[in-house]
Amino acid sequence: MVKGLLVVAAVLFLLMLLLRFVRGMSQGRRLSRGRNCLTGDSSDPELRRLVAEAEAGGGRAREALRRIEARVTTIDDAGGRAAHHCAAAGVSLAVLKRPGVAAGLYMRALREDPTCIAALVQVEEILLAQKRHRAFEGVCWGLLGRLGEDATGTEAWFKAWSALAGLYAANPRRVHRAAAIRKMLAGVSAETEADRTDDDDDDDRGDAALPADEAG
Repeated sequence: MVKGLLVVAAVLFLLMLLLRFVRGMSQGRRLSRGRNCLTGDSSDPELRRLVAEAEAGGGRAREALRRIEARVTTIDDAGGRAAHHCAAAGVSLAVLKRPGVAAGLYMRALREDPTCIAALVQVEEILLAQKRHRAFEGVCWGLLGRLGEDATGTEAWFKAWSALAGLYAANPRRVHRAAAIRKMLAGVSAETEADRTDDDDDDDRGDAALPADEAG
């Protein structure tokens, strides 16, 4: 009896937490696509050169990795720092075959730029392959904390919550948490779609109100 009441209390607490996120949505917020921090590679020729040097082999990967990480302290933009951490993680994973090091670097990227979907996807793949489910759970909660309520409905927000739902669904003792999260996500998706439809209708009405030569 007591155990059952504790489970109910835990579910109610989680639902209250999720409701707080939903209520934090601002009017007209969109299901926006999170920026991929790896896009920073294309705008930084020196970073591309260092990655190519590491991939060329010949024992230069470790030195290239050290130089990539050393450049992070010289970059003012958080997205640029995240891109460097992601590049270093890619070298660690693909060239040096050190997934543990790569996971740590991807986590650094997420601390710099919590909207970096590529880093979150890679961390998920590495940590779950290593059976480090609790570690990945912590990554998701930490990311949500850095995103804040203003990010409700963004791709990174959905990805983190969906990942948590997947973790909890795989644990028979936590399936109720997965169900609560998925119910919340469905509600946010429906509200986002409704906002998008309302804006489309407003645009159509605005075009209709223009003179013929301006509406075309």
